[in-house]
Amino acid sequence: MAIGIPLKVRSFFRPNLGKRSRSTRSSNSSLEVEWKKRIQPCVTHDETVACDNAVVVSDQDDDSVDPQLNSPFLQELPLEIRRMIYEYVWSNTQDHMFHVPSGRHIYFQRGRWHNIRCVMYEMDEDPDFIQKQMDMIYESGGADSDNGNLQLWQRRLSQTWGHRHWRCEERIHHPREPRVDKTNFASMMVICKRIYPEVMQSIFESHHFHFNDLYSAYRFFVSHPPAFVSHMRHLDLTFDISFADYAPFIFQTAPKRENYITPIWKALADIDCFHNLRVSFDVYDRGPWRIIPESNVTKGALNLRVVNNFAVELPASMPIYNMLFQKQELSGDDGMPFTIVRRPALRYWEFYPNEVERFRWDTHAKGNLKVCWITLLNSSRRIPNPYIIDSPQR
Repeated sequence: MAIGIPLKVRSFFRPNLGKRSRSTRSSNSSLEVEWKKRIQPCVTHDETVACDNAVVVSDQDDDSVDPQLNSPFLQELPLEIRRMIYEYVWSNTQDHMFHVPSGRHIYFQRGRWHNIRCVMYEMDEDPDFIQKQMDMIYESGGADSDNGNLQLWQRRLSQTWGHRHWRCEERIHHPREPRVDKTNFASMMVICKRIYPEVMQSIFESHHFHFNDLYSAYRFFVSHPPAFVSHMRHLDLTFDISFADYAPFIFQTAPKRENYITPIWKALADIDCFHNLRVSFDVYDRGPWRIIPESNVTKGALNLRVVNNFAVELPASMPIYNMLFQKQELSGDDGMPFTIVRRPALRYWEFYPNEVERFRWDTHAKGNLKVCWITLLNSSRRIPNPYIIDSPQR
């Protein structure tokens, strides 16, 4: 028996679908509510025990759902075996090429959801990989002649998806090979209503989802959450935030505006069975981050429970002079439910258009305070705050 897939879920997994009528949208929304009611809450009794919540649909749940009593697959195979089969269906011949075989980037753009494969390599885990490539160009003695290559890597360094996913972000701006992003999600979801809950649960449990912009994460987890989002197990969030988004954490008198970060923390706290969670803040180390007490931004993470790995990635910790705030550091104490990962300090910047320069950080005492300057290696001038002199692209 074919199933009418909820529009929100369908547009998420099948972005090529066109617009649907209002009547269809209404009926699909009610079906999504029905599936939400049938999912038992996922409860983790111990952090060392993974959640194993079976979805069972009986013939009394809904007259429109065929219990498939004559199906050997559903009646003779245990749920554990069926889950193994689903995971095999999700596999792809391209999986071995990438560091996270089950990684999927989810983002909302131009009115619809996009779902593409994560193509990061193992070497991209090194937070200093991009600047090391720039070091090789610079130290080869061809900093002037190879300035075009330095600009290429500088663009990759400043991309909003972060150092780990610069390859993934480049793909969305160029023609992509379709088979790399191919999934069997839609074909499995339309088999029948009886199998639909198991398929959806397997999709969310078996894949490592990446959200690389704040708006998409907010829309997915807060304003338009899918029915089976509570079964998500592996998540990677990247927050490239403007000064306006940071302002509520800095100034008590900041204008009242919608804050995306706090609602996302609250939504994630409802997912009790996270196995792996990684959150990266301010991927390009912009100036506003330097004056924010880190405990203010990440305090919502204290309420999140993660079974295995929970890491929060922050910019390099350096003393930047500030008249208003005393910098507060988070530590890796046992009391923290997450690990703080610090990115290496920037050493390349496009201070002037079409000219990437290398610099070093110098700290000078000024009374009881420390003032951090940068010194350009090819010039004797010093710049007090590189974040004020930003490139035109930012």
